[in-house]
Amino acid sequence: MSDFFYYGQKDTIQRLNELAGRGAVVASYAPKVGMSPLAGPNGYMNPAWLDPAIPIRSGAPIGAGTTAKYGFNFLSQGTATTRWLLIATINEEGEGAYANLLIRGVFNNLWAASTSTPFTIFMGVRGGFYVDWHIEGPVIWQSRIMVVRRADGKHDVYAFFDGGVFSTISFDLTGINTTTYAVPVETNSTPIGTIVFDSATQPGNPVYIAPRWKGATNGKGLQVSEQIAVGDGSITTSFLSPGGVGMAAAQARDSLRIGVGGVAGTTYPGCFSWFTSAGNNNGTPNNLYKTSYRMALKAYDTESNYWSNDLISVLGTGAVYIPLLKAGSADTGGTHVIDLGGVQNSDIFTINTSVGFRKCSGDWGNTSGAAMIVMANTITGRSSNNKGTVNTMGNDYAEYIFKSSICGIIAPGQIVGITADNKVTDQWSDAVMFSIKSTAPSFVGGDSWANDVGSRPSPQAGPAPSQPLRREDVITQQPVPGTNPPEYEDVVTEPGDTDDEWAEKLTAFATALAAHNTALQQDATAMAAFDAALETERQKVDRIAIAGRVPVNVLGTLPGDYIVPVQDGAGIKGIAVHEDDLSMKQYLHAVGRVISIEPDGRAYVMVKAV
Repeated sequence: MSDFFYYGQKDTIQRLNELAGRGAVVASYAPKVGMSPLAGPNGYMNPAWLDPAIPIRSGAPIGAGTTAKYGFNFLSQGTATTRWLLIATINEEGEGAYANLLIRGVFNNLWAASTSTPFTIFMGVRGGFYVDWHIEGPVIWQSRIMVVRRADGKHDVYAFFDGGVFSTISFDLTGINTTTYAVPVETNSTPIGTIVFDSATQPGNPVYIAPRWKGATNGKGLQVSEQIAVGDGSITTSFLSPGGVGMAAAQARDSLRIGVGGVAGTTYPGCFSWFTSAGNNNGTPNNLYKTSYRMALKAYDTESNYWSNDLISVLGTGAVYIPLLKAGSADTGGTHVIDLGGVQNSDIFTINTSVGFRKCSGDWGNTSGAAMIVMANTITGRSSNNKGTVNTMGNDYAEYIFKSSICGIIAPGQIVGITADNKVTDQWSDAVMFSIKSTAPSFVGGDSWANDVGSRPSPQAGPAPSQPLRREDVITQQPVPGTNPPEYEDVVTEPGDTDDEWAEKLTAFATALAAHNTALQQDATAMAAFDAALETERQKVDRIAIAGRVPVNVLGTLPGDYIVPVQDGAGIKGIAVHEDDLSMKQYLHAVGRVISIEPDGRAYVMVKAV
């Protein structure tokens, strides 16, 4: 026994059990001379049974139990005909049947790593033939797994190679109550029976769509390649796909889809999908930059067979377009609604900005420095109906009134005259009535003095162009034709920019940057011209208080006094007159009555109506 046991072995039974656990068969018979009693009937002993450091190796798949086998490897080297290799048979369904089979492996085409697909396939027959599977790479049809249901109800599982292909398939088998074959039975003819499963999507073959996969177009609702998908391949399948390369400007690609199953007898199935595109630059072609990107959400149903218009679109400039906005609201009407539950006095909508304009629509009147512009109804002329009060920080109601051609600069609180042709004057002799220049108006009428100036010009330059990036070569390893075993070489599959192409990109960038800078200068020039024209028109008018409370540039008054305009050389000033001393003519000319004294000593008056 010294040939089989190490010296000092004390427990023979324990050692035999250890050997049996490593695959040895302990014989109860006498072996041939020179043979091991542990190696099966008259067999040689495998050293791996004794030394755990030596791996167990086998030319055929290693088996564990009646079904599990590990290490299947098959190679196709361009054989002209198809090859069917029977690897397993699942018993027919019956009372007490619980047979199943799990296959894990790798499909391959052209022997390149980049054209390989790991896969997992589970199948069983309890409650009818069932299969659930997924792949993690492109769909491979040159090598695949197929299942044929025989007339007797059994299911034969085949490793399959298409004719004339260079391909491999490797896999392991596990399961229960399924017969697996260490040496598959091979045939070149399609087995008799019904194909109930095919892992490929090759046109003309029965197609089963994996519920989870990354793959290529299958003609059942998916429109792009290399997507990661979840579903059955119909229009309700959800998937994520890359943006298209080499697409035309503004051509949209179905890039992210979320399936909608529908409701039987009520709603047809369909999906929501985000479409992406580039080159959308408000009609300007050949825009190279992210500002030309566009992403639009659309809806689709199988009955109408049409995509909806954009439900929402987002541009690379940051602009967001929504045809109908319902924010925080369950309203189903055809109007925009912003709603927020809460207690009275809580804010529901806030616009914060330091520059720019917010308009209900169109352009009207003097838009200079306005925080909000509200258009008027075209029929009633109304801009706003308010159920409650309108609170402002100003204290008087004023109107823009054109100044006479000889009127100088008027200071806030200055007493002015109104001429017979409704012009503001600072000359006593031209005045037929008098008023006060507004200091802090709450409402201002007559704001149409800038109509002839036109609308403020919109910037045309847009965002600055981005610095271009040089595209590098994409290199992959591919098999060298005619080599066996295959040898590999580096192949440029996607060429990068040549020196000429890179020079073209730099030239295009320089041209775009120069055009952008020119447009910026043109915008600045146009804006400066508009502001100058606006200021020219603004100098022709002034805001005159018609009602309310205003400070007036008169000192030495008392509350209750009337402010009466009087001649001051060629100009106009005001004096205070107590009511006991006030004549009727003075009362008629008075511009207001003092109600308090300002900290600087000026009178604060209530404007007197004419």
